[in-house]
Amino acid sequence: MRKLIKNVKIVTKDEVLFDCVCVICDGIIEYVGKEYGGLAADEVIDAAGGYLVPGFIDIHCHGGNNLEFMDATADEFGKIADFHLSHGTTTLFPTTLAAEMGETLSALDTFAKYKAAHPKSTLEGVHLEGPWLNPAQCGAQNTSYMRLPNANELRKLKAKYPFIYKVGAAPELDGGAEFGETGKELGIVMSPAHTDADFTEMQEALEHGYNVITHLYSGMKGTERKNAYRVAGAVEAGLYFDEYYVEIIADGKHLPPELLKYIYKAKGADRICMITDAIRASGLPNGAKTKIGSLERGLDVIVEDDVAKMPDRQAFAGSTATTDRLYRTMAKALGVDRTKSASGLVALSKMSSLTPATLLGLSDRGEIAVGKIADLLIMSEDFELVRVITDKEN
Repeated sequence: MRKLIKNVKIVTKDEVLFDCVCVICDGIIEYVGKEYGGLAADEVIDAAGGYLVPGFIDIHCHGGNNLEFMDATADEFGKIADFHLSHGTTTLFPTTLAAEMGETLSALDTFAKYKAAHPKSTLEGVHLEGPWLNPAQCGAQNTSYMRLPNANELRKLKAKYPFIYKVGAAPELDGGAEFGETGKELGIVMSPAHTDADFTEMQEALEHGYNVITHLYSGMKGTERKNAYRVAGAVEAGLYFDEYYVEIIADGKHLPPELLKYIYKAKGADRICMITDAIRASGLPNGAKTKIGSLERGLDVIVEDDVAKMPDRQAFAGSTATTDRLYRTMAKALGVDRTKSASGLVALSKMSSLTPATLLGLSDRGEIAVGKIADLLIMSEDFELVRVITDKEN
């Protein structure tokens, strides 16, 4: 099946190509340019002058559409995937949280069952956010289920569930260094998460295999005073060390526009991964009450001001974001919505697609280039999602 997309502005990893065509054949990009002289297309798609960007890649997502991966059935995994696909996410990593270990194993078993039945799904692999987290930075996670990192436990999990791509842990905890080294050895992307580490401990974490910071600014220590002296924290380390990638929840709530600009200036598009951190509340209206985690053991949350909050309103609880919302919010924060600058459009595409693909080792996607998987989005001039083009099936 050959499709030709015409009358489109194509955002590549280097530039924006105007008034071009993109040809895809059997789910693979076959041609990108102005003058296509190849075989006739089975379908011609007129983008009406819109932008063609790579499908979004979300490496940190707990759920959506009133469902969550911690207790979803195999069929419901597909419903969550479809919900986020409708918002442009063509590669999604179901994410667990600190929970009773039986629940976590059940979620992993369900993913294995789902993936076996849907090998071409948008659900690529699993991200374990804990339970090896520091209770001092628990955020909206239940401290009852947090425990110390154990390298042998990680080895057993990876052996049984080879689709574990990414693991979050607090590197400063006892066993955290060996845990990070073991994860790196096993090919897992290791992430400081819900960590109380200071700047020096985060520098040491780099040496022990950790290289991407879970939702920067959330669930971590910033600069604090100790005996009148200021001590830099994990936030400053993430911004300072070039080796660190950072996740950002660019929903305009967790991070206001000023911080989004600051992070972008400090890290650049090649080190930023925009994530939803969406929970089952994603897609629910303001005023809704639900849970983060499983319905049986999760914590209560409310939806208010287009974000999920703990009932005391003192902390956010995951998010209600979708990837298209992140794209528009970041575009506005950086002024790309006004200028439509090529460099800004390329940066947006990297943060939402190519950079997470690079981090996770997905060299077959994340950019518009010949030979890459044709996970594509047509966006309007106002960055509204017009159409999702993919051969994936949930």
